[in-house]
Amino acid sequence: MPSSQRAERPGSTPSTPRLPAVAALAALLVGACGDGERAGGTRASRGPAQRVILVTCDTLRADRLGFAGHPLPTSPNLDALAAESTVFENAWAAAPLTGPSLAALLTGRFPDEVGGGPTNRDHMPEEVLTIAEVVRDAGFRTAAFVSNGVLRRPPPEAGAIGVQQGFEVYDDAMNSKERNRDLLERTADACTDAALAWLAGRSADEAFFLWVHYQDPHGPYTPPAAHLAPLEGRHPSGPELPLGATHSGRGQIPRYQALPGLTTPGPYLDRYDAEVRYFDAELGRLLGELRRRDLLDEALLVVSADHGESLGEGHYWLCHGETLQPELVRVPLLVRYPARLTRGAEPPLGAARRVAAPVGHVDLWPTFVEALGLEAPRNRGLSLLGPGLPERRVLPQFLRSLDDPNRHLAVTDGRWRAVLVRSDPPRLYDLREDPLEREDVADRHPEVLADLQARYAEFMRSDPRPWSRPVRPALDALQRRGLQGLGYTDGDDH
Repeated sequence: MPSSQRAERPGSTPSTPRLPAVAALAALLVGACGDGERAGGTRASRGPAQRVILVTCDTLRADRLGFAGHPLPTSPNLDALAAESTVFENAWAAAPLTGPSLAALLTGRFPDEVGGGPTNRDHMPEEVLTIAEVVRDAGFRTAAFVSNGVLRRPPPEAGAIGVQQGFEVYDDAMNSKERNRDLLERTADACTDAALAWLAGRSADEAFFLWVHYQDPHGPYTPPAAHLAPLEGRHPSGPELPLGATHSGRGQIPRYQALPGLTTPGPYLDRYDAEVRYFDAELGRLLGELRRRDLLDEALLVVSADHGESLGEGHYWLCHGETLQPELVRVPLLVRYPARLTRGAEPPLGAARRVAAPVGHVDLWPTFVEALGLEAPRNRGLSLLGPGLPERRVLPQFLRSLDDPNRHLAVTDGRWRAVLVRSDPPRLYDLREDPLEREDVADRHPEVLADLQARYAEFMRSDPRPWSRPVRPALDALQRRGLQGLGYTDGDDH
């Protein structure tokens, strides 16, 4: 079914700008551009941004960056970007795995709703509407450059499914293989090269949606020597850890992370930070070219991560996808607004602004829609172009399928966070006093726990659209070997 038809499904309503200034600017742009075309046939945006540039980084923790307080030199380019952006300090992914998390980001709905989970083998079906489809059908160019092997396109006979939907260019060429598994990936420099080759064909007035997904710092942590040198030896060695026979990180070094001769956490933490520095350098190269080609000032630029990584918290080491601990689902989120929106904005919008209110990846859908002046379903999120976010908002995170006896659900409103594991008693954490979630206070605040659960149920009832079932396509031989190497029959990515 064409995505233009899917946008009119029952229960959906067009997104409308929340800021009068944005609406007025959009109207002026439409009037100035007539039929929406610039000279030379380039599509003109009807919103304050001429283009959207989305950069996501795999396995990047929110607290491992200089602008977030990390003391080591991991992120000079991101730190500089933060100084001219809005930093959302309390941003949440929908899941601690790549596929489900990015499915939510690209659809503005949660993984269960769009068939985007619970594992990395499950793909969204064709009827699900992605933001790339909305943008493409409005006349914009769309391109994606991905570096994680689990984001490779399924075989052609599976159809247009998964996160590839809506991208005219979906570049999933991999140039490397994980050290300990038959899983393909692309190094950060090769990913930047591919994106820059595409940008070389873009003019300064062209409207497009570009998504670049970097694989580093996903393990095993094997950064280039030049990025490891400034960080090697900066963490204490720590206790000896057993080398795992499985890929789980609970109480051990996961098998896929094991590096020769390294059996204590310190060297792994050095290498994780060096991988972050490697990504940061390549992001700097990408941003430099965007500036040189005059493609940045009229863009809405978003930088985030699909999920984080456990680096010893709760005795989980060098892993993700096993729990909903905060280091796995709290993510960095930087938004650099287009110049046409930030000039004279009141209240101030943009440079060096910090927002403490909880936000999620689902908020990027309405942000993109409003920035480009498009029409689309509202979906789950709230536009980040507005001056503030409502009180008492809740955001959920998910792990495992609805029928799994070990199903995990977490719900946060920024102050409190409830963690509901089907096989365990519910837990509650006070994020203001205990951001690392070390002390369960459910017994002391049962009314807060009940309130969070009730608000979550009300929130989910607010969108009654039918949920889609995931598609699990056949695998080619290399994909099959790689997923078998994960040690999980469901193909989870760790």
